[in-house]
Amino acid sequence: MGKTTTIGKLATRYRREGKTVLLAACDTFRAAAVAQLETWAERADAEVVVPKTGQKSAAGVCYDAMAKGVKDGVDVIIVDTSGRLHTNINLMGELKKIVGVVGKFRDGAPPDEVLLVVDASIGRNAVAQARTWSDEVGVSGLVVTKLDGTARAGFVVSVVDELGLPVKLIGVGESVDDLRDFDPVLFVEGLVGS
Repeated sequence: MGKTTTIGKLATRYRREGKTVLLAACDTFRAAAVAQLETWAERADAEVVVPKTGQKSAAGVCYDAMAKGVKDGVDVIIVDTSGRLHTNINLMGELKKIVGVVGKFRDGAPPDEVLLVVDASIGRNAVAQARTWSDEVGVSGLVVTKLDGTARAGFVVSVVDELGLPVKLIGVGESVDDLRDFDPVLFVEGLVGS
């Protein structure tokens, strides 16, 4: 879906604003995920907390990252989680644990943002995913990736209409500068072919 790439681009954006950034490699399922996040951290000049040898608990990695970020006074901590279908109960439970860990370091407050990253070609399934994620962990917005291809992401209208979730960012390519703020007017013009 472009989740880890989006995180790298977002980290770069924050670094360019002069903020310190720490990435948490909490995708403990996909073999190349940690290496991919480390590459993006290097490009963004951000730090990264990776799983300890044999560590499989994503919540444990998140805890280590939050502890380091708080201790070091980091401005922004971005948690990369495993990609998951909204129907996978175990992985959704893991996500709840991660949100809970963040809350422990914020006096019970939820993360500032919980972004659901969806591929522009996903279609109507995006609405079901967004609904479940919102119910389970309080999604604050969407990032729609791969809008540089032929997909038009018409599902965005349904997600905004039915769930009231804003689209915050769009991915329009692979380079570090290909993460843009969502512009609804340009999006609708593209959708209707103006």
